[in-house]
Amino acid sequence: MQSRSESGMATVTTPPRSYGNQGLSFGDQPGLPDARSAGIDEEIIGEVVEKFYQRARHDEQLGPIFETHVHDWDAHLKRMNDFWSAALLRTGRYSGRPVERHRTVLGISEGHFDHWLELFEETVRNLCSADQAEAFLVRARRMRDGMVFVLGLGPRSRASQGHTE
Repeated sequence: MQSRSESGMATVTTPPRSYGNQGLSFGDQPGLPDARSAGIDEEIIGEVVEKFYQRARHDEQLGPIFETHVHDWDAHLKRMNDFWSAALLRTGRYSGRPVERHRTVLGISEGHFDHWLELFEETVRNLCSADQAEAFLVRARRMRDGMVFVLGLGPRSRASQGHTE
């Protein structure tokens, strides 16, 4: 799809990328905020991202992975703020490729995503109201399930790719 920027230059916009039938789309186009996101704003998103990654960096299981793969923490935190802003507020700010990034992590397992979700859930439940936490968690659970499926890490995803336990 092509449109014109304010300067009159042609710009190309791409539709959100969807991964399988897991309900994952990354890089949501701008639009109305997700209905479950009532009460969430950029400040809350920033606080969740900051506190979660403080915890994740010191976590015995996740910390070494993040330290190996994240070389510019300021840029990573900005990208994660953009992700959650796009996911919950539909700002359209995120344009990353999370599946491709995670494919490069040697030894990543379904257990890593399970632990990520547990740590994330603890963080949002400590920082947010119950409704706000649930808005984050609906998206985080979908993300966890979709990543495990697309990366072929869970039993169901391995079976669908012709692998057996």
